[in-house]
Amino acid sequence: MGPFRRHLLRCSLRRSFASIMTLAWTAALLAARAGASESEPDSTAEPRYKLPPVVVTAERSPLPLDRVPLEVNVIDRERLDAQRPLLLSEILRQVPAVDVQRSGTLGKLTDVRLRGADPRHTLVLFDSVPLNGPWLGTFDFADATDSGIEQVEVLGGPASSLYGSAAVGGVIQLLPRTERGAPPAGARASVEYGEQETVRASALWSGVWGQAPLGLSATRLSSSGEGSRDAYTGWSGNARAEVPVSSADRLRVSAMATDGDKELPYDFVFDPDPRQIHDPNNAETDRLVAGSAVWRHELSSSLDLEGEGSILYGEIHNENGENAPGGDQQDTHLKNTRDMAGLRLAASPGAGARVVLGGEYRGDQVDRTDESVFFGFPSASRVDRGIHARSLYAQGHAEWGRLLLLDAGIRLDDHSVYGSYGLPRVALAVLVGETGLRLRGGYGRAFTAPTLSDLYYPGYSDSTLDPERSTTWEAGADGHWLAGRVEAQATYHHTEFKDLIQSNSFFAPDNIGSARIEGEEYAVGIAPSARVRLRATAAHLIAKKLTESDPDPDRRLAKRPAWRFTASGEIRPSSVWTLTGAWRWVDPVRDPFDFQDVNGRWLRGDNPGYAALDLGASVSLHRWAPADMHVRLSNALDRDYSEVKGFPARPRAFALGITASF
Repeated sequence: MGPFRRHLLRCSLRRSFASIMTLAWTAALLAARAGASESEPDSTAEPRYKLPPVVVTAERSPLPLDRVPLEVNVIDRERLDAQRPLLLSEILRQVPAVDVQRSGTLGKLTDVRLRGADPRHTLVLFDSVPLNGPWLGTFDFADATDSGIEQVEVLGGPASSLYGSAAVGGVIQLLPRTERGAPPAGARASVEYGEQETVRASALWSGVWGQAPLGLSATRLSSSGEGSRDAYTGWSGNARAEVPVSSADRLRVSAMATDGDKELPYDFVFDPDPRQIHDPNNAETDRLVAGSAVWRHELSSSLDLEGEGSILYGEIHNENGENAPGGDQQDTHLKNTRDMAGLRLAASPGAGARVVLGGEYRGDQVDRTDESVFFGFPSASRVDRGIHARSLYAQGHAEWGRLLLLDAGIRLDDHSVYGSYGLPRVALAVLVGETGLRLRGGYGRAFTAPTLSDLYYPGYSDSTLDPERSTTWEAGADGHWLAGRVEAQATYHHTEFKDLIQSNSFFAPDNIGSARIEGEEYAVGIAPSARVRLRATAAHLIAKKLTESDPDPDRRLAKRPAWRFTASGEIRPSSVWTLTGAWRWVDPVRDPFDFQDVNGRWLRGDNPGYAALDLGASVSLHRWAPADMHVRLSNALDRDYSEVKGFPARPRAFALGITASF
């Protein structure tokens, strides 16, 4: 496709995007006008202006969002309750910086990228506990639901000055229900049934036990999948408590667990050409447990001391028996563990000023065993390795009349393999008079050590790898107008990588040299009334290798779409009805792995782009019982597409459910 045709395509896409938003806006106005004419009382009425949410990820301490000079997107409980995503990854698609790629149907490997960086460059936290596994350096969102999650915070841009290695593209933090004080006492139960025998059941309880605010939740999700051997059963849940030990001391304890049993319908063979085949017996079990305990001691009204300890345990068992007598087979056990301990001092020396000083120890360990038979030859291997790091960090926040905001921080990491690195970050925001517009800019450096898989996986590793280093510049603007009814943001980011690690043609890691990822992100939200909330996002990305000696003539980095668009919202035509919708359009992505699919077709080159639409509705039954009924239509247009080449996404699926509160 020539440049002129590409230009016409982009113009057409932009016009289509504008047309969709115009139709959505018209529907919103009509719905709001119809709702205003009803005589029944409006239980959805809210103040026109809502206070900004309090976020903790950007500063490692609570701070109102409008006082953070960084790009932070928040998904609150109200939005989660309205859209009722089966998995958290589904609603993360509506954040402009986030790209989600799932390898097939429910429960399959789900990678999340922030600002076009690799999945291992996206740090995922649960209540400050890192969830990225030491082996691959990633967190698989396949089993993560919104069970007990009060708020999701997405921080775009390098955060290594606060969180160390892996926070290159940004941070996604999952915060449980009791994050902001004592929750209202009560319980909630929900059950949903849909096509492909999909069943979701969840329960949540929150209240006070003695003097300790406590929250507990659990969710079970199961599906028979699409076709044979595509079944999935997953559990997830979390718990959190805050215990007042004395007038000056509080103990916070939190834990999260996921468990997924999944059938994997496909396998690959490489004789003589790469072929994808239906596999009759490939299955996997994934388990993850993470928890932390934080002791907070108030030294004075402006000085707190916190001690924290956390653990992570992850286990993966993949068993792929022989498809025919004497055929290939493989059995893999992987255990990831992490221990962390930290101490930090938080001070508020004056109005609008905060300082956090801290130190951490982190130890990662992996134990992996592989037993296999290929071409009649048995083999076995084991990896039992660990690394550790010690860190000191300082973070400062200052405000001048709330017209000027400044964040600055630095972290010193001492890695057991790669030595010491200094990681600075600075961000500045300026409020432009009374316009409601805020301008911001930032600079940060990041360091990413090779994972234990990169260093020690037999036959697919390189112990001589250099760590990745990156530098990011960003600039943006955001604002709120009409008493919070309209909000918008735009961000430009530019990241230069040195010694970027990517897989070569032999599936082994390699330092490919220099690379650049740059792009823009746009978001707009409109709430003309308490009954209507609409959002739209767009993201543009350029990701390419810069090393002249690279033999690959196509310099694009794999699996990064050039454009992504989303439109979503909730409309309440009456006080009892809520309608929801989420649409997305994703550009083709480069995938250099060419192979024959299960139908014998060669899949070469880019994975095609796609569009998908999800719809939902709920109705309140409170006139008769404390319950709500809801319906969901996933992939409403029944599009045939793949987010990852060769792994068809879930087809259209209808579901019906009910939620009761006590």
